[in-house]
Amino acid sequence: MDRPNESQLLAFARVMANLVAADGRVEPEEREELERVLQGVGLSPDDERVLSALEAEFKSPSPLAEIAKDVEDKELRGLLLRMMAELACADGTVAPEERAKVGEAATLFGFEPGIADDLVSWVLDSIAIEKREQDLMSRLLK
Repeated sequence: MDRPNESQLLAFARVMANLVAADGRVEPEEREELERVLQGVGLSPDDERVLSALEAEFKSPSPLAEIAKDVEDKELRGLLLRMMAELACADGTVAPEERAKVGEAATLFGFEPGIADDLVSWVLDSIAIEKREQDLMSRLLK
């Protein structure tokens, strides 16, 4: 994938912030995960434009269709959908509003029906496996 342009990356950030705000709460775990994801795509959460976009979505989420349309690159859309699923699960639960946002994004991006639920289930399964590994390792290292 070629490096997406700045407007697509800012739209990526806005969509992610929109998801975080979907349930009316911005949990610390969600914000930390959001910052990690943004850094992974080359955005700094300390950049004034990024910070302004995030805070605007936290305060008053835009209609998802309005901001998602600016993410035009298919690969970036796929990455965004995956990251949305991961972020929706960041606090250990998936609010119905968050699940609905992931599903709405999948539809807007033209992905197959059901992919959003499959992604969320995969993330939750991965978290459970990681927790089980931690539990097993703590028993081994007693």
